[in-house]
Amino acid sequence: MRLAITAAALAVCATTLPTPSVAQYQHCIAGRGCVPATQGSYDACFHLALQRGLTVTVGDKRNLDLFIYQCLEGRIPR
Repeated sequence: MRLAITAAALAVCATTLPTPSVAQYQHCIAGRGCVPATQGSYDACFHLALQRGLTVTVGDKRNLDLFIYQCLEGRIPR
């Protein structure tokens, strides 16, 4: 009986939860704040950074993050 009630409660919760069609994320940098980003916009800014010569290394991570942050803000034209 307990299992049936638990299963019914989970089924009701699962069907009533809103599911966004496009997930929103926050890309944050300490001291600057956060900007909203979708997976697609983040990927576009990431690939633009790679095209412009930034690399995915420990020494260049701060520059890469700052570039992506500015791109998501709209300060760097795509």
